[in-house]
Amino acid sequence: MRNKGLLSAAILCLLSLSPVLVLAQGDGIIQGRVVNGTVGGGSTEGLEVTLRVFHGQSEAEPLITTTDAQGRFRFEGLAVNSDSGYRARVSYRDVVYSTGLLTFEPGGSELAIEIPVYETTTDDEGIVVERAHIFITASGTRLLVAELHVFFNPGDRTFIGKEEVQGQRATSRFLLPQGSYNLAFDDGSLGGRFLGTRGGFIDTEPLWPGTTSVMFRYVLDCKAGDCSLIKDVTHPTSNLNVLIADTGARVDSNRLTFEGKMEAQGDHYLNYVGHNLVPGDRLDLRLRLPQAVPAPAVSPKSNSSIPPWIVLGGVVTVLVLAYPFWRQRVRASRHNHT
Repeated sequence: MRNKGLLSAAILCLLSLSPVLVLAQGDGIIQGRVVNGTVGGGSTEGLEVTLRVFHGQSEAEPLITTTDAQGRFRFEGLAVNSDSGYRARVSYRDVVYSTGLLTFEPGGSELAIEIPVYETTTDDEGIVVERAHIFITASGTRLLVAELHVFFNPGDRTFIGKEEVQGQRATSRFLLPQGSYNLAFDDGSLGGRFLGTRGGFIDTEPLWPGTTSVMFRYVLDCKAGDCSLIKDVTHPTSNLNVLIADTGARVDSNRLTFEGKMEAQGDHYLNYVGHNLVPGDRLDLRLRLPQAVPAPAVSPKSNSSIPPWIVLGGVVTVLVLAYPFWRQRVRASRHNHT
């Protein structure tokens, strides 16, 4: 009995060593280090690192280990086939940082990664919308609008917000045109990452150093072929680009400048731009459609999912025209990502 007790104690001792080796089925190894990117930042020792495991369309039980005194971690025994992928994430100062999808190269069995984390701040000085894109297409007597806002944080601390809304910190705020409906998001939903406010919504995702993007879509009705997209700017915006599908609509704006047409996959878009906008500046777009063809009725109060034509008219345009501007980034959130 005594020997059995000593054996158990020895096993527990080995399991308590850092970094812990987590074994699965395979020859793959993912090892790395959690690094504090804030000058003079705190230690990354003893942080829990979670490795999400994906096989084909299924997600397996995550693997968990702990960083050592140098912030290092290691996962062993991982599947290396082309159907397997991994995401590593770690929480620091109540902010979750995670990698993109990790896969092994054909014939490879080792990956070395680095996960940067940062100290937090409630000071948003210097944070701007580096690029904002608004994509507009007409469907019958409606405008289908998709917006992409790319924030840039030039500092070395993650901005977690200074204003509380419904018990959560707001990191950015957006106003919507009067009469808009069928609001939908590329990542998140109202009541989760996003919270509704009077005239718009807030985002609660932290703004870490580098870029963070927010994308959303909505619908605007037009009366007798006349459409208005009027709303106030809520963040300093270096560059605004509004692309309107060129279907013969007449467009007027006092704030934006027409800079010709752009072509994407055979379609043409009117290109309107604005620079160095400040909070309180008003965007004013007025469109006169060439013909007002009745479209299927959609109730403004409908809570149904976004109709397929918004996905086609907004998201495809965003992917085609905006994707080259996107940067790969480490996802960060105070909430766990699914």
